[in-house]
Parts: sequence; C-alpha cells; structure tokens
Amino acid sequence: MKTIKYIIFFSICFVISCTTSLPYSSLTKHNLREILSTYPKQQDHPDTAAIALLSYSKIEMLKDGTQIAQHIKRFKIFNERGYHLAKKSIRYREGYEQVKIFYANTIMSDGTIVSLDKKDIKDYSPYSEDELYTDIREKKFTMPGIEPNCIVEYAYEITSVKPTLPYDLFDYVFIQHRIPLKENILEIILPKGRALQMAYFKTDMKPSVRESDGKIHYTFKTLDQPEIISEPDMPEIVDRDVFPQYYCWTLGDWSIVSKWYADLTKQQMQSNAELELFTQELIAGQKTEKDIIRAIFYFVSQKIRYVAVELGPHTHQPHLAHEIFKKRYGDCKDKTTLLLVMLRIAEIEGLPCLVPSVPEAFDKSAPTIHAFDHVIAVVPKKDGAYYWLDATNEVASVDAVPFDAPRDVLLVNMDGSYKFIKTPAPDDAKDYADLQRSVIVKESGDVSTEDINYFYGKVAEDLRYEFKYMSPEKRKQYFEKKGMEVSNLELLNLTELELPFIIKVKGSKKNHVQKLEENVMILSDVVKIPTYDDLTASKTRKYPISFDTFYLTKRKHIYHFPQGYKLRTIPVNFKREDPFNEIQIKYNLAGNVFSIESKSKDFRYKIQPYEYDAFKNNALERQKYKKSVSNIILEKE
Repeated sequence: MKTIKYIIFFSICFVISCTTSLPYSSLTKHNLREILSTYPKQQDHPDTAAIALLSYSKIEMLKDGTQIAQHIKRFKIFNERGYHLAKKSIRYREGYEQVKIFYANTIMSDGTIVSLDKKDIKDYSPYSEDELYTDIREKKFTMPGIEPNCIVEYAYEITSVKPTLPYDLFDYVFIQHRIPLKENILEIILPKGRALQMAYFKTDMKPSVRESDGKIHYTFKTLDQPEIISEPDMPEIVDRDVFPQYYCWTLGDWSIVSKWYADLTKQQMQSNAELELFTQELIAGQKTEKDIIRAIFYFVSQKIRYVAVELGPHTHQPHLAHEIFKKRYGDCKDKTTLLLVMLRIAEIEGLPCLVPSVPEAFDKSAPTIHAFDHVIAVVPKKDGAYYWLDATNEVASVDAVPFDAPRDVLLVNMDGSYKFIKTPAPDDAKDYADLQRSVIVKESGDVSTEDINYFYGKVAEDLRYEFKYMSPEKRKQYFEKKGMEVSNLELLNLTELELPFIIKVKGSKKNHVQKLEENVMILSDVVKIPTYDDLTASKTRKYPISFDTFYLTKRKHIYHFPQGYKLRTIPVNFKREDPFNEIQIKYNLAGNVFSIESKSKDFRYKIQPYEYDAFKNNALERQKYKKSVSNIILEKE
C-alpha cells in the first residue's frame, strides 16, 4: 500500500470542543491499513453501488423536553452509482435548532485523507423558489476527493433549543435499505420517569436497556443487513408487512397532541367587524346549511391564495383568522382556521382534522405531532357523516371526498379532546370518468373524431386544475400531443364544481386506420386492457407486487366505416374480475357502425411472491386476448 497522506483542509474552529465525546471517532484516528483491509469489496456485493459501514444515531431527551441528536455515517462507495452518498444536506430550523459538524472526511482508495473545508459548507433555504416563507434551512456539502472504492464519513449534531412539542420524541427506523448495511445503531436516552414505547414489524430485535446517572439508555443494534434489490411495482419501504422496521415514541396518548393543537388554534380563531360583515353578506340568501357551507368553503378555497408563511411558531400555529382574511393568503392551517371562523359566524360547527403525511405508515397507537403535515376541516351532518373541506383544494366540490383512498385523520375538538375518523372512499356512482369517442373512417385511412369526455366528482379535480391554468393554446396542444389535429375545443363546467367537467374536442388524424390493400384496412390498438407485460418477465419475485386503487373508467368508442366495409371477424367479448383489476369489454356491429364499450377499475391489492406464477398465467391470458384484438381487419365487399 502507498504511504498514507493527510491533506487537512478542516480548520480548528470547525471542530467541536474536546469536551464533546463521540462513541465512534473518525477513521483518521486509527490504523487505516488494518481497517481498510477488513472492509467489504465490490466483488462481495456485485449488484450494489456502496455499503453503509456504520449508521449511528443517538437521541437524548433532556429534562426540559429539548433534544440533542448525534449522527455518524460511514460509507464505502464502490462505483460511480454510489457518488450520491458523498452529498449531504442537514435540515434545521433557524432559531429553534443548532447544528454542529464534528468531522467530515474522504479516505481515498490509496489511504489518502481529504477533509472537508468549512467554506464548502453552504447554508441556504431549500424553499427559496416556492410559495413558502420559512425558517427551515439546510447545511449542505459535498465530500471532496470522491473516487471508486473510497470511504466517506461525517458526524454532526442537531440540538433542539425550542422543540415543537416538548417531550415528543418519535423515530422511525428501517432495518434494510437500498444498499447493504453493516452496522446500524440507534441509542435513545430519556430522563428517568420518561418511558419509551416501541413497535416492531418483521423483526425480532429488541433493545438493550440500562440505567445510569438518572437516565435510561435504550440501544437498538442490527448487523449485516442485505440490500433491498428493487423490483417493478414493489411496495414502498414503509410497508410493515414486507420490510423489517421499528419505531419509538414517548408521548403517552393522543390527548397531548390534540390539546396542544386545540390551544394553538383557539388563540388564532379571532374575528373582527370586517370579517363578520363580509361573512354575513356572503351567506345572505342562502337557504340551507349546505348552501351556507358551500358559499364559505368556495370563498376560502378559491379566493384565499395558498401561500405558506411558516416562520417562528407558525410551522404549526395558524395566523390570526382576520389577518388571513385581510391578506387573502395562507397555508392549509391558515385557510382551515379562517374557514372555521367564518362557519362559526354563520352558527355552524366545524372542526379541524390533522392528516398524516404518510398514511401507509400512520399508526394510531403511536402518538406524535410529527405524523402530520396537513389540516382540513369537517362539518358534522345530521346523519353522522361529514362534509370534508380541504380549503387548499380550489377544485374540490363541497360534497367531494378529500382523498383518493380512505385514511385515518385526527379530529380535534376545541376542548382538547379528539377522535379518529376515517375519510370515505371515492364512490363509483359519483367519482368516475366516462370517455366517449365517435370516429368517422375515410377510404384513405384518415379519420375525423369527436370526443366528449365526462369527468365526475373526484376524478375531475386534477384535470380541472390543469386546464384552469392552461392558456387556450396550451389546451389545444394537450390534444395535439396525442396526435390529433384539433379543429374545435370546448370546456364545459370548468368552474361549476358540482357538475361533471366535460371536454369536447373535434379533430382529425392522418393514417389512423392502416390501409393494406385497395379493399383491406386495419384498425390497430383500439382496445384498452391492462396486460402487465412489465411485471411478468422475471422468473421469480422476492417482494410482492403492489397495486393501487384507480377510479372507475368507462369508455365507448364508435367507428363509422366507409360504405361497403365490414369486419372480417367480430372480436369476442372479454370479462375478468381479478382482485387487482376488473375489466369488461363488449363489441357491437350494426351495419357499418362498430362500437367498443368497456369498464375498468384498479384496486389496492398485493400479489405475494408465492402467487406470482398464478399472476403470470392470469396476465398471459390478458396478453393473449389483447394480441387477438390488436388488429381489427375491415374488408370491402
């Protein structure tokens, strides 16, 4: 081995004082020859870009509820695909958290040490170009001297001096990652009298626990974990039924969260004469409770711009309701607070609901404010149901379901009590797409088309929003990109949110029907059916295939053939009812008019690895059918 060299760019003021001790010092303090010779090589892990040699975190809660977190990371980067591990961003809240970096080094393959220069650490706002004004900042750096088979290491500390909610510690740990993990350690230290609660999934590991100097130390440790090798449509890493993981928390129950949030919100639910007068004028003449709710909800969702000013306490506390009204902007909690105050002026009870940021990972048994990143309002109905009012959704109707799949949300009463309620699923009778097309086929193979597409309920929202902010030319280009020469485009009910959004478009397509011979034409690829070709090429699966819900889609395409043409063969109707997809296709021929009608809907479902062969056989039947109808032949008599 070459002589080990030291290139030190790390100024002395950048290193924390010697009074701070770390359980794992920099490799530069040890015999590098011995250490480097023991580390894994690329041939030991041929499919991966790197290996995590060490991932260490220590979170200590102090008696006043503040926290100090130390993190040490060490990677061996095998090849260029692993270079992203040489970049690091440390997020913190200015004025609420403090960051110290202890060391950051690159150890090159020949043992040369290149240390990070303090001036190469950039401190900036990650949201400077967004409609978000925040004291969240990032210390960001990229390690120097990166090359294949180098090692990068860094250690840093984040001290919480003003916690969001004191004594709320929550940490989620995934035991496996996209690269192998040699040693993973989490240490949590609590003052005596504070209890750590834990939940485990797909693992039998448990922490070691010891008491020392009035503190309880919990240490979680896992070794030599293999990498997760990606497969198409595999579950997300938060899936507790598939990937080993655990999480820890310290709050005793959800009432701590609900009372805290209720107190924050009540302080800001302040009206004034201007807001009260405006609200009374807005609802004047509205005859029913629903009419009043509609008028207020549409005003807040459509006329109050979404702008997030999350400075100081306002990461979680709304601004004053009358200030939001005056400025005509706010984020989700601001808009919800204004909505609730206006409803109160109208003598209607509304309540806030906290919405989990990752619904699939949300656990009602693990209370923490860190689970949420969104707020909506609900108004109870007499039948026990609710109006679900997401004031940030400017294209939602007053009757809309809030999300595309059910999820648990935390309803907060103003007395600090709470309950969990589940949002409803979209309704196939109200939330669906109905796509209708009429095609006139010419002798040349060119076609003229007329589409009338109806989008109902929740299905309409994304398209409504997209088309609302498109210029007329962009709207036209939307269809031109699909190969249509547009002659007329009409949008109906773009802003009438309780009516279906209708898009009417007329146009033409060249050579849409292929003319093989003088009297033979082929209509190709007009039958839409999911065949899952991308999921059936592998011989085996290690992980499940994860399907998600998608709305009901109806289609009816009518083809008018030139006089004298007929189908060589009428396709056979098709129907499948699988747990992940239901589809039905019907054909009809009347004279020279040929129609294809279909219904299709996807469902949330997982195909387990042991079911993979059966799934492939299922998909094969779909593929065979699609090929059988991929070319529909027209012949002239």
